[in-house]
Amino acid sequence: MAMIRRLAILVGAAALGCAGRPAPTPSPAPAARPEVPQPTPPTIISNVRLLSDTNAVPPFSDTALIVWGPEPAGTLHTLPPHEYDLQHQSLRVRFDWSRHAVVGSTTLRVAALDHPITAVPLDAVGMTIRRVSMGSEPLRFDYDGETLTVHLRRPLAARARATFTVDYEALKPKKGAYFIDRNHYLWTQGEAQDNRYWIPTYDHPDDKTTWDISIITDPGESVLSNGKLISKRAVKGGTLWSWSQAKPASTYLMSVVTGKYTVVRDHWHDVPVEYWTYPDSVEAAKRGFGKTPDAIDVFSRKTGIPYPWVKYAQSVVPDFIFGGMENVSATTQNDDGMLHPAWAEPQFNADGLMSHELGHQWFGDLLTTREWSHAWLNEGFATFMEQTYREASRGVDEGMWDRMEAEQETIQADRRNRRPIVYDRYVNDPLEIFFSGHIYPKGATVLQMLRHQLGDSVFWAAIHHYAQSHMYQNVVTEDLRHAFEESTGRNYKTFFDQWVYGAGFPVFRVSASYDTSATRLSLHADEIQPRDSLTGFFDADVDVEVLTDGAPVRGTMSVRNGKGDLAMAMPSAPRAIEWNKGSWVLALSDFPRSTAMLDYQLTHGDDVAARDEAISLLSARKGDRSAARALAIAAASDPFTGLRGHAVTALAAFPTDSVARAAVFLAARDTASPVRQIAMVSLASFPGAATDSLLASAARADASPLVRGTALASYIKVAGDAALPLAGEVMAETSWRNVLRAPAMNVLKGMQSEAARELYQKYAK
Repeated sequence: MAMIRRLAILVGAAALGCAGRPAPTPSPAPAARPEVPQPTPPTIISNVRLLSDTNAVPPFSDTALIVWGPEPAGTLHTLPPHEYDLQHQSLRVRFDWSRHAVVGSTTLRVAALDHPITAVPLDAVGMTIRRVSMGSEPLRFDYDGETLTVHLRRPLAARARATFTVDYEALKPKKGAYFIDRNHYLWTQGEAQDNRYWIPTYDHPDDKTTWDISIITDPGESVLSNGKLISKRAVKGGTLWSWSQAKPASTYLMSVVTGKYTVVRDHWHDVPVEYWTYPDSVEAAKRGFGKTPDAIDVFSRKTGIPYPWVKYAQSVVPDFIFGGMENVSATTQNDDGMLHPAWAEPQFNADGLMSHELGHQWFGDLLTTREWSHAWLNEGFATFMEQTYREASRGVDEGMWDRMEAEQETIQADRRNRRPIVYDRYVNDPLEIFFSGHIYPKGATVLQMLRHQLGDSVFWAAIHHYAQSHMYQNVVTEDLRHAFEESTGRNYKTFFDQWVYGAGFPVFRVSASYDTSATRLSLHADEIQPRDSLTGFFDADVDVEVLTDGAPVRGTMSVRNGKGDLAMAMPSAPRAIEWNKGSWVLALSDFPRSTAMLDYQLTHGDDVAARDEAISLLSARKGDRSAARALAIAAASDPFTGLRGHAVTALAAFPTDSVARAAVFLAARDTASPVRQIAMVSLASFPGAATDSLLASAARADASPLVRGTALASYIKVAGDAALPLAGEVMAETSWRNVLRAPAMNVLKGMQSEAARELYQKYAK
């Protein structure tokens, strides 16, 4: 399942996706490297020190790099007692649109587990139970509005089977089944425990079963469900569609989608691949879904497990409550997340959402968490597979960028509410476990750390062993740990105790000294994160790369019990020291280095992690003209779009610097629309007539409506009421997702003038 992250209309907003972040397209050539003008002396902001010597090393931070947030609210939850095995379920249902009712009959085959049973409890919320029967004979039942207890005629012996039928109705279900009246689409959503609102069933993840679903729908409408389409035939009042899921899966993955669909047919080898879309959105569906066969191929090769289901269909639905849901063989996708016009790329891109839900077909569907407390085995893996596809399809830089975004999301999650990945406490609904911000990004990050430690071939062999050993079964975290231990011969208890069952991450304080006579560099690191019963010290092997006038020198520092040291022989004096090379260890670091070193790292670093770190550290040196110059060059010439954008954002911290101003103006003409969009935000830090003119011009005529909308918002911000005539013109245009109006509305609602209030009210509805 992918949680919705609305992509930026204004830069800096959260991105769409769970699942998945939109992946930018490969970087276009940047604007030509400028002749950076010589700056005039900046005005020194009060209490900000100017590092007049670019070789000066600032002190350690005088504030904590991390303050852990409180543990999330909640109480301990465990699975209820389960004395039977749900072996098969048949469902025949009709959706009564006039009453928003689910009218159904379901037959369940169950087997007693270890001892005889006399009753079968089922999850069924808010239903009217019409009849329960075994063959032609009625069965006694109790129903309290949440649990339907079916009393068998005689005790069912251990391992013996019984089959019974429940006739029921769910009127206006609060969850589970959603009637979208305006265009007559219906979709269901089961995770975490919502199918119980429209089907009497066992609604927990630890029991896998097979099922078949038959749906009667209106003429001209289609039905998508799990497994294989067995038949489609006309019946009184409509069409009967019969689907069969012949391989076992957990019941929260049962799904039905109905509506007027056009099916775009594709394939991976002999597996049918289908894109169910609205009749007027075929081309948009091809853009959003079109890379699915390639992603299936990547995941099948990486895991060594060919795509395991009879088909793979993806449908778009209106008003979906998540980004997407990995219903087995029949993923449901939010139409906003998948369908976009061509001009909206690369800011809007569905590859992340598509690949996240596809990754679940292995991790979440083929292997399913036994308990929601181990949900990272579903979501962390799917996020990791999303990252895997981004790297495979777009290159190492894009893959690293995605990893780094996940690391930052994890850090922010621990600032809000620190908790372990494996966590069994929530207030009302197990979905609260999903929403803390840990199981998606931190789960993926832990897997990336294992991948880096082992190397790709050994790592994927362990993943293959894990998946092969538990196909069509339920898993917990210890199953994954044992798979790695069996595959590698190593003990992973400490790693899992620290990174999965423990909380937080290391915070390193790093110092360096260079012995000129011995040409030897010494590094020392201390872990300084707050420690308690949830977070202790972390065993970390941190990669270091030192750039010199000759070849780079590489080493690895082993940090144990909170301390680490590394000595490196150097061919010449260090020009830059890259700590945590490649950003493979989830951590924060306080490692003061001179502006000269960071400038060299930004210019000569061979990966996006090194250059991104340099940008972040240089951006904090607000009175340092050399820092502004280094950022200006990166904003104009870095080959990676994301880093050019980051540098443009950083330049806004230098509002009085002429070099920074010139670089942001240049970025407003970058060939990549994401960089231009960011430049429109940063321009607001450089007010003046030239800024007004540039923003107004971009709001009128930039090739990207996304850039136009952002430019208009910044223009209103800096020009106030003088910008309102142009705002009225631009906002009168209709646009996809209101990308021209929405950013301006965010600014207008905070303005006090009558003209601004009138313009806001005109479009507020």
